[in-house]
Amino acid sequence: MDTDHQRLTLQILIGSAWVDHTLSEPEITHLKKVLARYHLTQDTELQALLKAPVSPQQTERWIVEFLKHTSQEERLKLLAAMGNLLIADEVVSEIEHDLLDEYHDLMARIPNEPDHIATLVKNIGSYVNKALKTLVSPLS
Repeated sequence: MDTDHQRLTLQILIGSAWVDHTLSEPEITHLKKVLARYHLTQDTELQALLKAPVSPQQTERWIVEFLKHTSQEERLKLLAAMGNLLIADEVVSEIEHDLLDEYHDLMARIPNEPDHIATLVKNIGSYVNKALKTLVSPLS
């Protein structure tokens, strides 16, 4: 996995952790361990994302970018990484659970054949946007 792909994965993880508008200490600890694993602890942009909430729209853009260039195996790894992060504090809120379900459903709809991905990506943005708005609206 190249550094850009690692950074994108971490951006999605951090953005997903902010879905409930807070980062718990266990989530922060978990994210810092992942940053260390990828040798990105000194990345100022990623560090800044740990300090200020990430909008659902930004997370959506990162997810769309990620899905454009990944295999089914990579998508499942991201989903597993998100699950591990969201259970780090031993509490999975309803909104976090719904977020995982929405991502799983979205990723399951993406065929593994590259020919179909180009047309599917056009529709992913609106699907993710709708899912995130549905999940975030109860918090507003």
